[in-house]
Amino acid sequence: GMDLEFPVRQTDVDRLLHLREIELEREAGDHSYGRKAYMAYVTEGLGNLLEWDEITMFQRKNGSFFNCPSTTAATLVNHYDDKALQYLNWLVSKFGSAVPTVYPLNIYCQLSWVDALEKMGISQYFVSEIKSILDTTYVSWIERDEEIMLDI
Repeated sequence: GMDLEFPVRQTDVDRLLHLREIELEREAGDHSYGRKAYMAYVTEGLGNLLEWDEITMFQRKNGSFFNCPSTTAATLVNHYDDKALQYLNWLVSKFGSAVPTVYPLNIYCQLSWVDALEKMGISQYFVSEIKSILDTTYVSWIERDEEIMLDI
């Protein structure tokens, strides 16, 4: 609808759309929370195929959807929300035109880094970084932050 031109053949686009249809048909009978979360997370490619009101259950306190700028932007385009717009504006003001794919980085990833550094035996070279991650995690735990409480 935006008259964008991509250097791909129409057959390639048709193949991608066909794969999307197969995935949607496969998921159609599943009405579980997990399916709804998955469909909400991949909103960019679904457009008007989603019930946008249902997706709001996945909005985080910071206004994002799954701490994902692209999912938040896709949701915002289809279902206006002040908090989502504030989240995206804040990211652009913080990072400029190249925002990270996930922000803030989830605690699980950071703790995995700490674990990997310790298993490799090189954690002594990252003491201040590890302390910062553990302090942040502890504060999140004490405040019962939704990110850490969603995946204990």
